[in-house]
Amino acid sequence: MEDYDKAIELDPNDAAAYYNRGISYSALGQDHRAIEDYDKAIELDPNYAAAHNNRGISYRHLGQDQRSIDDYDKAIELDPNDAAAYYNRGNSYRDLGQDQRAIEDYDKAIELDPNDPAAYHNRGNSYSDLGQYQRALEDHDKTVELDPNYAAAYHIRGDSYSNLGQY
Repeated sequence: MEDYDKAIELDPNDAAAYYNRGISYSALGQDHRAIEDYDKAIELDPNYAAAHNNRGISYRHLGQDQRSIDDYDKAIELDPNDAAAYYNRGNSYRDLGQDQRAIEDYDKAIELDPNDPAAYHNRGNSYSDLGQYQRALEDHDKTVELDPNYAAAYHIRGDSYSNLGQY
């Protein structure tokens, strides 16, 4: 953190220094401080797609899903090929109980990054929430194919089998 502070002291117009310090604050669970740094990074560089995306993550951590969606929308507008922004927006839609919209975002995230097990896992969770257990099962199968150590996928896959009456 001290190095980011020093970088900002020496060059207060360095958007990347604010952005990276924001990541550190978020990792420490200090999302309010992270948002302040992402705000400054965006003020200095309004087209900083990653700063919009990460500010959205911090807003989501604070339970402000609509604000997070607004940031993900902007990140996607600035960089429509950023799988993480679609994935993150899907998570916020899922938090809001909008599983169909979440699935659409997970679909796009998977299209852009077909090797991300978390996108399959979360899409499978949304399918499960909608009672589409076979589709959930397929996504959890893909999750464990991509990451055999993804414990949560095994758990939810077991739930899918149970919901399908397959014990």
